[in-house]
Amino acid sequence: MAAKKLGSLTRKRATTSKSGKSRKSARPAPAGRVAQLEAMVGKLRANLAAEVKRRKLDQRVVAEAKRARDAVARQMTALRAQAATLAAQIKRAAKENQTLEQARKTALAKVEVLRVELRDKSEEVRRTSAELAKLARESATRAREIMHSRGFAAERLHEPDTELPHDDEPFDGDPLSGGEKPPI
Repeated sequence: MAAKKLGSLTRKRATTSKSGKSRKSARPAPAGRVAQLEAMVGKLRANLAAEVKRRKLDQRVVAEAKRARDAVARQMTALRAQAATLAAQIKRAAKENQTLEQARKTALAKVEVLRVELRDKSEEVRRTSAELAKLARESATRAREIMHSRGFAAERLHEPDTELPHDDEPFDGDPLSGGEKPPI
């Protein structure tokens, strides 16, 4: 706005000085008034230059803000993608952890069942071994008793005056051999 006033003021001066005729009398302006106008023009020019600088600075700030906003938007997009990937990985890991924990619990339960079964089988084997050992001792005791009680009878069987009957033809009555002796 100040630039328009400044431009129109200079045009008026230019037109009046060229024509040589002025609307007012050609009295010279008082020196104080000229100095005052020059000071005002200098002040307006300074304000205009400051405004130009401020606008340029504002434009730079706006451009930098836009670049920063775009960079932040790209980073946010990348972070969202990473967050989604991490969330999926965490979900998979949690599910895998849950599966592994369930498998571990199942395995522990199976181990406990097998331990109980092993304990029962071991106890059964101990009882069976004890029974077999007892039966073996009893059998050995009976065998000793039988040997001692029959010891006299066995001596009588093996005496030289008693002979067992001797079969000369062992294959005669055998239906499988065909009644013949096998070749030697």
